[in-house]
Amino acid sequence: MFVKPTGSRYGRFWFCFLLAICPLSFVVQAENSEHSGVSVGGLLFGDLYHVTSHHLPEGDGALGAVLRRGYLTLDGESASNWFGRLRLEANQSGEFETYDFEVDFKDAYLGYKTDRYEVIAGLQPTLTFDVIEREWGKRYLMRTPVDLQGVPSRDTGFSLRGQITDSLSYRAMVGVGQDFGAESGDGTARMLALNWRVNDQWAIDAYYDNERRPGEADVESRQIFASYRNGAFNAGAQYSYRDREAEATGELASVFGVWQRSSRSSLIGRIDRIIEPSIRGDNIAYIPFDPSAPATLYLGAYEYRLSDHLVVTPNTIVVSYDRNDEGLRPETDVYFRLTFFFDWE
Repeated sequence: MFVKPTGSRYGRFWFCFLLAICPLSFVVQAENSEHSGVSVGGLLFGDLYHVTSHHLPEGDGALGAVLRRGYLTLDGESASNWFGRLRLEANQSGEFETYDFEVDFKDAYLGYKTDRYEVIAGLQPTLTFDVIEREWGKRYLMRTPVDLQGVPSRDTGFSLRGQITDSLSYRAMVGVGQDFGAESGDGTARMLALNWRVNDQWAIDAYYDNERRPGEADVESRQIFASYRNGAFNAGAQYSYRDREAEATGELASVFGVWQRSSRSSLIGRIDRIIEPSIRGDNIAYIPFDPSAPATLYLGAYEYRLSDHLVVTPNTIVVSYDRNDEGLRPETDVYFRLTFFFDWE
């Protein structure tokens, strides 16, 4: 595999610098406090893949190896409740048998927390699928459904999180829509979420946002997510509706389940139903969708942990399509992948 760096010179410099010191300083603790310190870590994941059939001619029969993402992360925490993160991302272009990448900021934020609330300023994860991504826990294998369909996972702004009661919590965020880092919103966004911990097994998360974009292009989203955890098994179900003023609506539903069979192995399954045709369609990295028809994605995987830092996961993805407006059914997409995940965080 030939990798050609195309990001900025400074981004590549810091990426290489952190890569060099990462094995030497995974955890650097301050000597004067057990609660203060800086940790340096990283994530790396990619696939050996073969596409046996695909709606795109360039995808049909594609065979190769790809390093999808590389992250280098600097986390800091002080005894006075301040914390921060600086994360760089090496991001592949996501085309079949193409291996160029760019380096950019993924996170760059500063926060303060107490027992009851937490406030963060800077480039940070949005509230759209922060809870869903945590419960899913397999981003290296596949992004969460809304993320996969092109909703930005980061925005520059201010967020506040806290407890209303012992079982009910809130999250609020204002994104200013600045073009900074690997991705961000296109306009000023207001986000609000409530999370209800029903009991030790069940939780329900309700989310709403409104993004003001230039011209007549505003976006409004509503989402509900339920999660379940019981011992070695966890599952989740999601419904999302995205009303776009300038484009077709986005509507999807998804369910997943993860069964940890042992300390080293897990079985993973997920189904995404794209109720309205994907407007990003063929521009989605690694798993493009035909933009003309509703689709159903099926994922099955067997995860095996070879060591504390390395996971390998054989997996299959099938994307089947309904008939489009012309009465035609796009070719089914079938992917066979061996996914590797290096985790030093």
